Amino acid sequence: MKLVFKKDEEHQVRVFQLVDGEERDFSYVDMIRALMQSGQLEEPDISEGFTDAEAKSIGSMITRINRQIAELRESDTTSVP
Repeated sequence: MKLVFKKDEEHQVRVFQLVDGEERDFSYVDMIRALMQSGQLEEPDISEGFTDAEAKSIGSMITRINRQIAELRESDTTSVP
């Protein structure tokens, strides 16, 4: 799953998910479902208007999510008798 981060006219952050090339409203349920299937989120698209620090923070969040999912998947495969 690829997440798309944008800022609206009021500079509020909006998050979308890219599905078959089409932006759709973000859904946590869809994100969890995608993580269970693929095991990771793709590198996010971050539109203009974000500071370097904000973009870095978003990238770091995606990296941490992917790392946690990888660790969970690894522990699931090693704990099976």
